[in-house]
Formats: sequence, structure tokens, C-alpha cells
Amino acid sequence: MRIGILNLKGQVVSAPLAGVSNRPFRLLALRAGAALTYTEMISSEGIIRRQAKTLAMMEFKPDEQPIGIQIFGADPEVMSQAARITVGRNNPDLIDINLGCPVRKVVKKNGGAAVLKDLVLTEEIIRATVEGAGQTPVTIKIRTGWDDTNPVYESVGQIAQQAGAAAVTLHARSRSKGFSGEADWTTIRRLKESVKIPVIGNGDARTPADAKRMLEETGCDGVMIGRAALGNPFIFKQVNHYLATGELLQEPAVRDKITMACRHARLMVEEYGERRGIVKMRGYLGWYVKGFPGASELRQRLCRVCTISDIEEVFGDYLNERLLLEPYPGPAVSLEE
Repeated sequence: MRIGILNLKGQVVSAPLAGVSNRPFRLLALRAGAALTYTEMISSEGIIRRQAKTLAMMEFKPDEQPIGIQIFGADPEVMSQAARITVGRNNPDLIDINLGCPVRKVVKKNGGAAVLKDLVLTEEIIRATVEGAGQTPVTIKIRTGWDDTNPVYESVGQIAQQAGAAAVTLHARSRSKGFSGEADWTTIRRLKESVKIPVIGNGDARTPADAKRMLEETGCDGVMIGRAALGNPFIFKQVNHYLATGELLQEPAVRDKITMACRHARLMVEEYGERRGIVKMRGYLGWYVKGFPGASELRQRLCRVCTISDIEEVFGDYLNERLLLEPYPGPAVSLEE
């Protein structure tokens, strides 16, 4: 998949997830086969004010590339300045404009999906960001509209193309739907038919079969995976393998998931130090053990961990108590080469 001057080695990308898409998460996604990852959503106002926390969220290292920095805002001039600063300071592979976030604290400041209520402003923001980014590709991520009564995704896609955007990602739900109900993939197909720039589909691609079906039914150029990757970086390798061979890899065993969770925890400690890293890791641990036998009790124990040793002890006790022996009837998922 090609986005502007950027050639990606695959069709499956990792979604920008607020509070989730930090360096450890991005590294695991890339190692598992994601063709592209993103930072968390970053405020354009915070960028131009050089706020320390904001600038820290923009940092990445070469082993995290290709990477996009996602920014949001409602002021075209601020977005232009933020794009210019981002390119000059961080030089990401692309800049993504968030025009789809449904979270109240974002939309009440007229950011995220709120911008979709004003197509003139939408165009001004995209055009200004493209200008500020220079040669760096600019993409947008949108919802179908503010609500289901006024879908604007086709118009926004065409506006983005005319304003110089290099690609558009569509989450196939309106802002009012949040994450409820089924994503309407027909909107992805209609958008793809409306524009010449690449379209990345997003919404309810939870399995390899889902990803393949989205590509086939909509004609989109790529698939963005978000919630399905929580506690499950294996999903990227699974999808890539299925798209390439038609073969479904065996689901990772409980022991494999525990090994991955411990690896993730060590990356968090490297990034944030043990105290802060393990506190941040607790939420991810809950995702890793989802569906485990006795998961509720295990999550309660993991919520109290403070060190890497604590995590390893809890998981060791769990395996000893459960004596889990899982069959491997087919090729197993592993992130090891």
C-alpha cells in the first residue's frame, strides 16, 4: 500500500488508540507485522505551546517506523503550525488528522468528529495541515458523520483529496454510534468508489476472516485494526498469514499469551521505569487474560502487581494451579522469527 511518498509493506495497520498506543504497544504491533503504527491522538494546541507532556507523546525511535503522528484541533492556523513543528522536530513518516474521535472532552472543544459538522472548516483544516506538513504525507481518520441523519464521509473524502490528503481512514460508524452496533462496511465501499486516494477501512475487523472480507467487500486498500489488538498483538501476524496463504494460524495458547504479556511488561518498564511502567501495564494485563479460565480472579490479582517479579509470580502460580496443557492442532502463532 502506498500513501503519498510512503510505501508500506502490507495492508494491515495498527490504529491510534488514546491511552494505549505508546512505544511498547507500537513495537509489539510492528514486530507482529503491522505495516504502520501511530502515536496516540495529540493536541495541536499542546504542540504549538510546547507542552512537555505533549512533546513526550510525539517521541519515537527509528525501530518504531513507519509511524504516523496523529493530531487534532479545530483551528486551521494552529493545525498548520502544529504540522510544521511536528515535521521539523520529529520527522514522522506521515501526519494523521483525527476527524473522528467521539469522546466528549474532545468534541466539546470542536475537535475530533465535531469538525465533521462544518465541511468548510474541515477543508480549511486539511488544507492548512497539508501546507504545514510540506513533503510529509497527511492523512485523515473520520467517522461516517456526526450522526446517522447526515452522513458526510463521501464529501469529506473528496474534500480531503482536493485539499492534498494522501489517504483517508473511515471508521464505518457515525460519531453518535460510538462503538455500538455493527460497523456499516458499505460506507467504506462507497467512499472507495468516490475517491482516488487510498482508503483504509476500520471498524469490526476482529479476525483474519473479517479483515479479508473487508478488503474483498469494500475494495479498500488497507485495514486498520484497533480494539482487536488489545492484549493480542498476535492479530497482525494472523491476518497477514491468512491474507497471504488462506490458512488460519492456530490461536495462541494461554502460555503464549502469558509470555507475550511479560514481554510487554518488560518493555513498559524500559520505557517508564518499574513503578510507573507496571502501573500503566495493569490495564493491558487485563486484556491479555481475557477469556482465560478463572480470568476474573486472575485480573484481581494482576491489578495489585507492582513489579515485574510480581507479574511473573502471579502468572506462575496461575499456571501451576490450572496445570494448563493446550493442544496445538495447527501452526501456532508466534512473534519469534
